[in-house]
Amino acid sequence: MAEPTYQLPPLPDAPRDIVMFVAMEREAAPIAAALKLGAAQALAARSSARIRRGEIAGARISLITPGVDSATGVDKIGPLHASMALHRALHATPCDLLLNAGTAGGFESRGSAIADIVIAHECMIHDARVQISGFDTHCRSHTKLSPDDAMLARLCRTLSARAGLVSTGSSLDATADELACFAATETLAKDMELAALAVVAHELGLPLAAIKGVTDFVDHHEPTQDAFLRNLQRTSNAVAAATGPLIETLARLRG
Repeated sequence: MAEPTYQLPPLPDAPRDIVMFVAMEREAAPIAAALKLGAAQALAARSSARIRRGEIAGARISLITPGVDSATGVDKIGPLHASMALHRALHATPCDLLLNAGTAGGFESRGSAIADIVIAHECMIHDARVQISGFDTHCRSHTKLSPDDAMLARLCRTLSARAGLVSTGSSLDATADELACFAATETLAKDMELAALAVVAHELGLPLAAIKGVTDFVDHHEPTQDAFLRNLQRTSNAVAAATGPLIETLARLRG
């Protein structure tokens, strides 16, 4: 696998202001309940983004969701809305650590099971196809996230998780070329926001960690949307159950 092009800052020893990005309200609700966060409020005037606040392990938590599109009535998913909502949140909310929690596609061929937990050690954009030297590398945005190998091992033990590369794209399904890319890069999960958040984190010099739960298999014949919708609640609950221990571990880095 190629080395990452970008490297995010290391984890802070004791984060005090954690901004957590979650793409969908159905993913966010069980996390908010598990962490006992407050009710969702508007992040800012003329913004659909929502914020829930609370505290865990001595750290202030701000959970951000992009909100619902007024024209279609659905969550604002995808890399564009993720980066826009995060930028707006970071203008309004102190932050010394970014977290991304949510669901993703896994790979049956790599031993994934529904509701498995994945900790991201790297991310990239798999549908950035720019056949010009330099631009191709830049647009793929292959980024090493903040947890080091020791922390990744610790998180995997604590959460009964696996660590791997999470690849981001704008589509729920995957093309044949993208499946080949996943195989070549040993991708462990496929989502629709992490690499966009990593670009924001790199620009602003912020550390970032991410946790994903498997809702469907990218390399399975079943239509992705069917498996995703069937398993969304179960997997979101699994991610919610893991989020508190994740934060407690990250908030006590020297412990």
